[in-house]
Amino acid sequence: MPFRSIHGAEFAVDTPADVAALVDMLGPAATNQRLRDALCDVFAYVAGVHLDWFLPHQERVVLELLDGFGVTFDTRCTLLHGAPDTCVEHLARRVRDRWSEDHLESLAAIGTAPALAAVADLVRGHDGKHELEDAGFWVPPAGPAQQRFSSHLLAVERRPVADLAELLAVDHPVGLPLDRVLREPAATPVEWHFLSLRAAALPGVPEWPAERMHLLGAGGWEVAGSVGEDGRWYDVISEHRAPAEEPWNGNDDPDSWGAVVLRPYDDTLVYSNSHIHSTPDVFGTVGGPPIGVYSNPSCRSCGRLMFHVATLTNQIREYADGFCSLYICEDCHVTACTAPNWN
Repeated sequence: MPFRSIHGAEFAVDTPADVAALVDMLGPAATNQRLRDALCDVFAYVAGVHLDWFLPHQERVVLELLDGFGVTFDTRCTLLHGAPDTCVEHLARRVRDRWSEDHLESLAAIGTAPALAAVADLVRGHDGKHELEDAGFWVPPAGPAQQRFSSHLLAVERRPVADLAELLAVDHPVGLPLDRVLREPAATPVEWHFLSLRAAALPGVPEWPAERMHLLGAGGWEVAGSVGEDGRWYDVISEHRAPAEEPWNGNDDPDSWGAVVLRPYDDTLVYSNSHIHSTPDVFGTVGGPPIGVYSNPSCRSCGRLMFHVATLTNQIREYADGFCSLYICEDCHVTACTAPNWN
């Protein structure tokens, strides 16, 4: 089984009955942090490989066992997605009786029309203060909350390319020359191309005016640019950027070029510490909510929370430090990327 617990726990996950037994453990997990952490690991595997075995237990988990259900938010979004209205009503009542960001996130994770309407009503009745935006949910001034990410998850696997000709021909290149992604490279703060994704290959992502979306880095926390039909960025601005001591010239290093293949979440991936990054040559995920470490940017033109497309580790190319994320505003054709500098 491609599951490695960082907590030293061993669980059987070979049949629907095994998943039912895991659900039973959520009761004692409510008062047992070690068990709760171990179950967090294994339920990430269940979400990726055996979701259909968990779905019959959604209602019981929400109504009876939620206090022991300490999974990460991305796992919660998969396991609770589409839960019945009884779950929506239960969670809304609990949040209304006693404000809880955790229960509000569980309600948002359900993602149905009644759930998103309830989220918006609760947030507006709580002075509009909430932490859902960094989890990928936007509450507009009126109407239901909006999920600003795709529920379809794809693993990002990097493979080598032989030369520049192959790099330019692949669907999802890593390490493109900057003049392929920027209209005026020398006039922008962008130093690095992480990845370009062919928009048509991304299920659940809004329509985009160009063939590809580009994840770029500028040695700062956030860089944003407008995008035309040619796909190249223009009007580029970098936030929180420290002045460079000298120009960075590493983007054209052929040793860091590559191509990405998008793989489904299945039993060929390695699940550990509630993520798939222990899988050889896998460096992130397309789809799902943002990881929540950095603020989810809002569109600089319309103010709407931007749509999270992908989050990668910096090892996809050795630039910056930590995670780098790609966001878009499909209405204003603006792209934003977060990629912290080296510590």
